Amino acid sequence: MVAATIAILVAACGNAAPSSETPRNGGTLIWAIDSDATSLNPFVISTLPEFRIMSFLLPNLYSLDKNLNVVPDLADGLPSVSSDATVWTVKLKKNAQWSDGTPITADDVIATEKIQADPTLDTDYSYDWSKVKTVEKADANTVKFTLSEPFAPFLAVNLVGYIAPAKVYGNIDPAKIRNDPVSKNPTVFGGPYKLDKWIPGQEFDFSANTTYFNGRPHYDKAIAKVITNATAAASALINNDVAWHPSLGESGAGGIRKAKQSSNVVVHTYQDLSYIDFRMNERKGHIFDKLETRQALSSVLDKASIVQAATQGAGAPLWGDIVPASWAYNPNAIVKYPLDVNKGKQYMQQAGWTIGSDGIAVRTLADGCAACTPVIKPGGQQKFVGKIRVRAGKPDRLSAAEIIADQVKQIGMSLTPDPTDFKVFYPPIQKGEFDVFIAGFSLNGDPDDYSTASSAQLQPEHKQGQNWTGYSNPALDQLIDQERATVKATDAETKAARKPIFDKIEKIISGDVQTYMLWADVSSMGWSSNVGGVVAGNGDNTIYYDSEYNVTARAGWFSKSGK
Repeated sequence: MVAATIAILVAACGNAAPSSETPRNGGTLIWAIDSDATSLNPFVISTLPEFRIMSFLLPNLYSLDKNLNVVPDLADGLPSVSSDATVWTVKLKKNAQWSDGTPITADDVIATEKIQADPTLDTDYSYDWSKVKTVEKADANTVKFTLSEPFAPFLAVNLVGYIAPAKVYGNIDPAKIRNDPVSKNPTVFGGPYKLDKWIPGQEFDFSANTTYFNGRPHYDKAIAKVITNATAAASALINNDVAWHPSLGESGAGGIRKAKQSSNVVVHTYQDLSYIDFRMNERKGHIFDKLETRQALSSVLDKASIVQAATQGAGAPLWGDIVPASWAYNPNAIVKYPLDVNKGKQYMQQAGWTIGSDGIAVRTLADGCAACTPVIKPGGQQKFVGKIRVRAGKPDRLSAAEIIADQVKQIGMSLTPDPTDFKVFYPPIQKGEFDVFIAGFSLNGDPDDYSTASSAQLQPEHKQGQNWTGYSNPALDQLIDQERATVKATDAETKAARKPIFDKIEKIISGDVQTYMLWADVSSMGWSSNVGGVVAGNGDNTIYYDSEYNVTARAGWFSKSGK
């Protein structure tokens, strides 16, 4: 094997740029989290709030820096890669240790991968190690990954992320890991903080991990307060009740404006990697099972007005599932449906729907629908009636649901917004028992959409998948496989080769309305002016604090007052 370092991996090392302020130790960082966790098991969790908690507690192998380049965390430098791009060798920092004083080694990296890759793993997250043939321990601080074929997203998707202690999780049956006591009470940590206490529904209390391998965090303590109402969380920042609010944008333009006007708050606003969409159940027998029905919806919705009214300017209308902040974004690759109510009615007729005297469309199902609620017998009538599942406490999403419900009445669709508590929001969706839901999704450093669009990731057929709509298209599957296998000699060449494939993917996803995209987030994070060490990247972005969670960077925050 001829070893080489492929240019796709060459990125600036390090994390946040040095601050002109002199860091000091001491004080307590209080920050807002918009929902409680259901688990603190890193292999189970899947939501932003849960990952925000975990990012204080566990190290990453690699992270993203302020300009979204991949940089080492636990790793001691970027990987070396064989000339055929199938063997990746990662060296670990030799001084790294867990909070109990034992070393962090290759065994922990291998155990983490093994658990994530286990097909029986009981998790709400989507892990994909299908391209990995073997993971070997070269020595105590060196891990060698051998892939079955070149895999473009490997660094950004597989190697960027947390490492968990093997001695804690390695002997747990992956199929039973969700309910293991450690999921509620973890005790071994390797990040900048240790968890002292979890008060369900209220807060998480942390203390500094003084032996953290990248340097002691400056705050002595941290407290994550559960504040489910976006407006209340924004007020808490403005009133100095919290010092960091990672989801300030969800409070709307009014909350952002007030925060920016406050002398004790610093706000960073940027185009994010996250988006909000309207996901329909497209399985046979459900109301959105036909393409023409989804085209009808797309033709009758005034996307621009929905986004403006719902986000008050904190969102950019989106048609495909690659956001403008991504290198793969191409506005010319997407299919847009012009606003045309008459065309929407034609699409409904083509799909077999007829608007009744009560204004609600109806159709006859020759085969019936055993999975529908209520069950429809063969030859039975189905009304176009459904619920828009939306998280309670998310005013922008609820507003969008209400506007959509009003606009689709013109073509006989009767959709009712259904605000649902976060704790019970996802289980029916994962089982395919829903009509529509509005939710937020985040991209990582690579725009690969395998987990949300590939047929191989259909839920509930594929336990770890996030393709919840039931949509399946062999042509799309083939394109996704193609972009994932395209690796060239340099980063620029790889992106240039993959981008036309992503363009074709976007055309299918937007044209078939696999998901009706709503908006790309224009996000805002707010910090108290007393918090030092906060550094923004290009475009004023602080994405790296909240996308793949640069653990070391947030450990560099400090209290200017020492309190």
